[in-house]
Amino acid sequence: MGADRDLFGRLLIVANVRQINLKEALSYELSPVPVALAHPDSSLRKTNKSVLSAVIEKGISVIPRLPQPPTETTSVHILDGMALVQMVKSGSAKTFGEMAVKYFPIITDPLHQSNCNRVDIVFDQYWKVSIKAEEHLRRGSANSLEIKINGPTTPVPKQWVKYMANPQNKVNLCHFLTELFCNLGQEKLPLNKKLVIGQGLNEGKEALSIEKGHWETVPSLRSDHEEADTTLLLHAKNAVQDGVRIIIQSPDTVVLVLYTSLFQEIGCEELWFRTGVKDKLRYIPVHDVSRALGSKLCKALPGFHAVTGCDSNSSLAGIGKKKVWDALSRSQVHQESLSLLGERSDLAQDVTTRCTAFICSLYPLPKKTTTSVDELRYLMFCQSKQKSELLPPTSDSLTLHLKRANYQAFVWRNSLVAMQELPSPENHGWEFEDEALKPVLMNKDPAPRSILELTTCNCK
Repeated sequence: MGADRDLFGRLLIVANVRQINLKEALSYELSPVPVALAHPDSSLRKTNKSVLSAVIEKGISVIPRLPQPPTETTSVHILDGMALVQMVKSGSAKTFGEMAVKYFPIITDPLHQSNCNRVDIVFDQYWKVSIKAEEHLRRGSANSLEIKINGPTTPVPKQWVKYMANPQNKVNLCHFLTELFCNLGQEKLPLNKKLVIGQGLNEGKEALSIEKGHWETVPSLRSDHEEADTTLLLHAKNAVQDGVRIIIQSPDTVVLVLYTSLFQEIGCEELWFRTGVKDKLRYIPVHDVSRALGSKLCKALPGFHAVTGCDSNSSLAGIGKKKVWDALSRSQVHQESLSLLGERSDLAQDVTTRCTAFICSLYPLPKKTTTSVDELRYLMFCQSKQKSELLPPTSDSLTLHLKRANYQAFVWRNSLVAMQELPSPENHGWEFEDEALKPVLMNKDPAPRSILELTTCNCK
């Protein structure tokens, strides 16, 4: 912080004694990373994503228990498999076989209800090259040893958290659970009830449908998705043929965002989002949320969530989701602008211009308005004593931020496409560094050499 104040102090002194265009100087970050988007150690800035859930739920009747459906209504329950594993953990089981046996009744419990004829469980994939690499690293995925599961008698490691920190261990566990659930399902499932498992076999591409005494692959659910967040929607779309009421269980805000945005395309009559545990357990009627927000806000949701901070993209320092939501809900122009994010994989120039204007509207600037983020930085620097991270990012940094948001929104908007065949994230705001994807948080040349010299000279 002291170095930051020293830098800006020198800039002011130099600008007063030499013919320096301070407006041009401030169009460069003047730091190794854009501090409005990243911390000094280059880690992405994060925001409280759960705030968005509270905003979306506002004014909607959220209930602690699912209402009893009409007798002719059939239901399908869809679960996030890895979220269930993280919640139940090993269940005090000594072997992986015992652990799977404890999971099975939790997963299949809805099938014992007369109106439920299908339960889906969907697992994540853990790609070595992923736009969520930064998030995986932040959560501790790295150096724990791989433990291969040779069969049901393989002991469960005592250090469960350390075991789950290795992505390959998660892949092995998903594969093992899928195979064992397949065997248990054929033996224990009630008659005329179905268990569907997604992304558990064949590098996550295959989906299995299991009934008593029989199992088969589901070609329409063969997918190349990385995240369970999007695969849950794919299963919901497929499940419409087996039920008119769909209940999704997940702790992730992004799942609520995507289901609200794509509710009309899924095509079911009732869509419920189950989240929380114990006394915080609640059911959110997504069908009511979608109608309350309206089509324009629903369409803008993926772009909004990506721009304001998600697992793959940074948030803007000092700009929370509620503040942005309030600004978005007041302006149909900005709703239309954010709804364009993710329409195509490449970020068009007109979309960049429109989204930049929206970002500019989020920063306080008394009596003046501008759609140029570089001009906004200069005006805010001159008019108020702002910390550097509370200034907006430069136009170059913001463009890279919008490219990342556009790519993530593109992935989300194609959730109902089984084989997405996504383009490489490189050149969409990420680059390869040490065989891993890293977000581009600075230009190759962050500032002209003359400007850098000016800020480090001895001025009297």
